[in-house]
Amino acid sequence: MIRFRFVLLALLYPLFSCAASPEKPLADDPEGAELPPVVQSSSQTDPLPPDRADTDEEVMFRVMAAEMRGNDGDMEGAVGDYLAAALESDDPQVSMRATRVAFAAQAWQQASMAADRWALLDPQSLAAHEAAALSMLATADYAGAELHLQRILELAPDKDAAWGMVASLLGRSASPEKAARSLDSLLEAEGEGGNPAGIFAQSQLAARLGDFEQAYVLAARAASLDPGRQNYLLWAGQLASQQNDKEQAIEFVRQAWELNPRGHDITLAYADLLAKNNEPEKARELMRDMDQTPDVLLSRILFELTAQDKPAALSIYEEFKILDFEDSNEKSFYLGQSADALGLPQEAIENFANIMRGKFFLAAAARTAELQAQMGDLEAARKTLAVLRRQPDDTVIEQAWLTEAQFLQQAGQSEEAIAVLDEALKQFNHSTSLRYSRALVAAEQGKIELAEADLLFVLSLDSENAPALNALGYTLADQTDRLDEAEDLIHRAYELLPEDPAITDSMGWIAFKQGRLEEAEAYLRKALSMDDNPEIAAHLGEVLWEMGRQDEARSIWNAALEADQNNKVLNQTLERFRP
Repeated sequence: MIRFRFVLLALLYPLFSCAASPEKPLADDPEGAELPPVVQSSSQTDPLPPDRADTDEEVMFRVMAAEMRGNDGDMEGAVGDYLAAALESDDPQVSMRATRVAFAAQAWQQASMAADRWALLDPQSLAAHEAAALSMLATADYAGAELHLQRILELAPDKDAAWGMVASLLGRSASPEKAARSLDSLLEAEGEGGNPAGIFAQSQLAARLGDFEQAYVLAARAASLDPGRQNYLLWAGQLASQQNDKEQAIEFVRQAWELNPRGHDITLAYADLLAKNNEPEKARELMRDMDQTPDVLLSRILFELTAQDKPAALSIYEEFKILDFEDSNEKSFYLGQSADALGLPQEAIENFANIMRGKFFLAAAARTAELQAQMGDLEAARKTLAVLRRQPDDTVIEQAWLTEAQFLQQAGQSEEAIAVLDEALKQFNHSTSLRYSRALVAAEQGKIELAEADLLFVLSLDSENAPALNALGYTLADQTDRLDEAEDLIHRAYELLPEDPAITDSMGWIAFKQGRLEEAEAYLRKALSMDDNPEIAAHLGEVLWEMGRQDEARSIWNAALEADQNNKVLNQTLERFRP
């Protein structure tokens, strides 16, 4: 099965996040490591300020050569020239620049050398030590990284922030065991073994490395040692909730709330936890006692809808409409979200239309387009997306193209969807998202050559892109006789993502195409248990029908029809078999 993966700009309504999300660790050969803010850079970075440039002729020659190479796209050459300049110059600005360029090129060995030089020349710079530690961790130089982490702990004015930074950096290491040993070593050197700040850092590192049980134990210990720190209590509550220890989660968050009972975010988090744990009246009371800001009113409306009390939600909404607020855009945005949640799409659109600029504009326009498409006014939705494409942000522009293509595809206008993606690719020719999306629409239209070309382009840039491997394999299995080639592609995708229901469905479908019916049934039942999808049900029913188990097939098809009468694959299957 191919799963459509268009990118939509959706609105979210977060209250209290219960799962801690570890940052992506550095691989043994890391790609795409996050840069510390001060060294963030694109492939063409800002040049070295002339007034800070070193006066040595050899250094200046190398700097100029590096800039020219960078502007020509020769990042490897730029890294080499800038590193040579950094090693010859006593100006920390040159070393900082060399570090930025090496990070941009993901040249970690050179980055560690440049950042180490930067830290030597400017030993009070936290950014230099952070960059050096991160690049050294990327090259598995844990001893070198520890020296710079130690300097971070010495220099940072805020002890908690310093330990948090250390835990964050170690959390991106390729080796959890070595990262944990480094943190233990730092704690021992600092004499922080029983210090709440150190234990809190250990908890954060454990969470980033995926050991949430240990993270919870450490967080609870830190909170018990210093119950006056709200961030310790909130972190412990978050992990308790993630571990399904609901009673303790409420207790930790209650203690955090009592430290600042007028705090906006903590009160909403506490109310949300109470509501989720069968204490709705206490949650209502908390939210009624808060300052009735637009986001609080939205939270109250969503709360009542969750409690299945729509009249109460509508009453709050009517009250919301007549209130005045200093920021009219903020009111329009949250009032629009409220109308949307209440099933009043036209009122939501009218409120969003009041937002012409500012921080709420993009989200409001994106949701407006979605609502217009859902209401059947596809032309209006396309006009709204055209407005979004006039924004200066390439990511927003690309997503607007993808969204328009999805709306058209869902409306049965696949040819027009391909035309839109063709137009988008004139602007973003190397976009894998656009190529992948066009391939899916093309495959649905039976345009196998176009679909295959786009998916091979995606795989040329990322040979382990499991969705692309699966999409190409499924397309070949479903629409050609190249079954052995299809099976190899699907197997590769399955090895990468064995718990993905769409890929598991493809495993069943290729087994069916190859005549291995029992194997096909096993994969398809597994896929259906993970995702009650009508397309998977259609496939499983077809396999059972071919096995002579027509009654079972009818039962599965009927259940799928009750869930979705408009699924194309399911209806095509029923048309062929006429059960």
